[in-house]
Amino acid sequence: MDTASQPIRILFAEDLPTDVEIAKREIRKGGIEFISKVVDTETKFRKELEEFKPDIVISDYSMPTFDGMSALKITREHSRHKPFVVLTGSMNEETAVACMKAGANDYVIKEQIKRLPYAIKETIEKAVAREEKQKIEQQLRQSLGEYRDLINGMSETVWIIDLNGKVLHVNKTAVKQLGYSYEELLDTGLVGIDANFSKEGIRNLAESMPKDKIQYFQTVHKTRNGKEIPVEITSSLARYRGQQVIISIARDITERIEIENQLKLLSRSVEQSPVSIVVTDNNGVIEYVNSAFTKVTGYSSEEVKGMKTSLFKSGNHSQKFYKQLWDTILKGKEWHGEVMNRKKNGELFWEDISISPVFNLKQEITHFISIREDVTEKKKMIDDLIAAKEKAEESDRLKSAFLANMSHEIRTPMNGILGFTELLKEPKLTGEEKNEYIKIIQKSGQRMLNTINDLIEISKIESGSLELKLKEVNVNEQLDYLYSFFKPETANKGLAFKLHKALPVEQAIVETDQEKLNGVLMNLIKNAIKYTHSGEIELGYLQTGSALEFFVKDTGIGIEKKHHEFVFERFAQADISLSKPYEGAGLGLSIAKAYVEILGGKIWFESEFSKGSQFYFTIPFAKKPAEENTASFEQPRTDGEQVLKNLTILVAEDDTTSQIYISELLRGKCKKIFFAENGKEAVQLFSENPEIDLVLMDMKMPLMDGYQATAKIKEINRDTVVIAQTAYALSGDKEKILEAGCDDYLPKPFSRKHLIELIWKHFG
Repeated sequence: MDTASQPIRILFAEDLPTDVEIAKREIRKGGIEFISKVVDTETKFRKELEEFKPDIVISDYSMPTFDGMSALKITREHSRHKPFVVLTGSMNEETAVACMKAGANDYVIKEQIKRLPYAIKETIEKAVAREEKQKIEQQLRQSLGEYRDLINGMSETVWIIDLNGKVLHVNKTAVKQLGYSYEELLDTGLVGIDANFSKEGIRNLAESMPKDKIQYFQTVHKTRNGKEIPVEITSSLARYRGQQVIISIARDITERIEIENQLKLLSRSVEQSPVSIVVTDNNGVIEYVNSAFTKVTGYSSEEVKGMKTSLFKSGNHSQKFYKQLWDTILKGKEWHGEVMNRKKNGELFWEDISISPVFNLKQEITHFISIREDVTEKKKMIDDLIAAKEKAEESDRLKSAFLANMSHEIRTPMNGILGFTELLKEPKLTGEEKNEYIKIIQKSGQRMLNTINDLIEISKIESGSLELKLKEVNVNEQLDYLYSFFKPETANKGLAFKLHKALPVEQAIVETDQEKLNGVLMNLIKNAIKYTHSGEIELGYLQTGSALEFFVKDTGIGIEKKHHEFVFERFAQADISLSKPYEGAGLGLSIAKAYVEILGGKIWFESEFSKGSQFYFTIPFAKKPAEENTASFEQPRTDGEQVLKNLTILVAEDDTTSQIYISELLRGKCKKIFFAENGKEAVQLFSENPEIDLVLMDMKMPLMDGYQATAKIKEINRDTVVIAQTAYALSGDKEKILEAGCDDYLPKPFSRKHLIELIWKHFG
């Protein structure tokens, strides 16, 4: 069988034509010329063994009416040494061992079909070598005496034994390997070095051994010093010096068994490893993954084989990062680092990865092995520990700063009280001096009282003993009082003080705790005055759905971005360095936050350093039914109503109450109405419905605000009318809204009459 000079003859035992074609393609790719026959039944298989006379048999392990083990048995009955390769879709270790013990020369899993050409070449080469060896052994049996030098030169031990078990001759390799002298081996024989042999057993072996056939089996030989050597025995009958003998050739298979055991151990270790193991070719194409990889990523082995490792990229790392990785491993060096990857379900996770190159005998890189450990939880734990440590350090720092600030806030006014009290004892003081000292003492006392009151309120908040005293409060009257109270102080500092009230006095009634509402507003106004040295302060409120939204805006020093998260923290002012010192314990905003929350609202702010701050908070507001509302909804003009009937309208509004209100105004009175809860949804609805004539756009929404949404809608159709509806009806807002591309401005709260008038203005 010379594969280089003529095509080899291959007999396929396979029931799937597609698998046969794939196998043929890989064999051709391996540079093997061949002719073939394909069978799928036992009858056809037996027939082609006789007629086609294949050089090699390639059989599927499992077929509907025929299996690989049967094909193997028939082949071995026909020809003991006919090359036979099992080709199967899946095979476990036990099945593979069974095939090899039954006489198969090799097995190839269909997932590793690329190995088939190498298996064929290796099997045929071994068969050729075996044929040559058999010729030698046959010549040896015919004239053993004439070829003793050849026997002694063999690396295997050679035994010539008569049919009664007596050793007639052994070669030098047996003497050297077993540690006995030639005479001792003749005397001891196989019975002395192999517990599996007895003279009776040898006679039985001789009687059962068919003529011109060779028997194979494995056993263990023991040396003089007790060392056990696993051997593979090849035995056959022959004539020696006129008598029939058994010639046995024993090959030491210690190294082969060790390699097989190492491969089994390695295979089990890799497959049972708790960390993910991925083997790729030198281009990053996956060839193997273990079960831990499947468990972590959700991808099965079949899904990723043949895919590149870029399949797992998360987008979190730059191209430069991956280039450095590949530059390292292609130079034959190991790379180690942490990588964020993506699982099959889209979940991102962190892996600690080590990638090592694999070299062939020519020191060329053929594969890469990566060992991957999921460290997502470990990183989270470390991050949590760092955050907890920083928080503890921050808490300790704030406490220290608070104690220092409290000492300052108590000692400073106390120094003024005691110092100027002592000065009042001076006998020569004028009346004007006495009055000035008394004012300073009173101011210092008020400052100390404010500090003590703040500490008492914080204590109440900490203990949960704050109580609500609900009653009807007219917020217009409350704001008028505060405006009048602080007007002189703002005037003294040269500040403009503005007041904005969204509701008429008869509708501006809420049920709330007047003292706490007053406390929040007082704190915010005091802070605005304290930190504003020029410009203006604006106080007011708006109605936003089922709440009143209060605001205090100033053009003061503002708050740096890095301090925003600490603004409502207790004692924060004690830790925030400003351009100049300001008196106060740093408790006011913390108290205000607690008051707003117990009133059922929320508080927030916007601020830019050196440009001012805007503080907002809400409290629940329920309109009184009937008379307050009916007066404000005047009968709209009928021509506007007529125009409305022909319009398709998109309403972008995230507040549920406002949605309901607008729905009641428009439903059944216009051609069609769409609702969007954020700017992104509004743009999508507009692009999908080009018939929309009018967009009512709330300017403050999640995901995408009204300013961005308006710009995108105008890009789609610049002629569509967009009317802004917003709760921010303050100076500068209208100009900002119109600059964003809106065609008009509808401040909240608005009436149906106002809406119809704007519709008539743009569509009448």
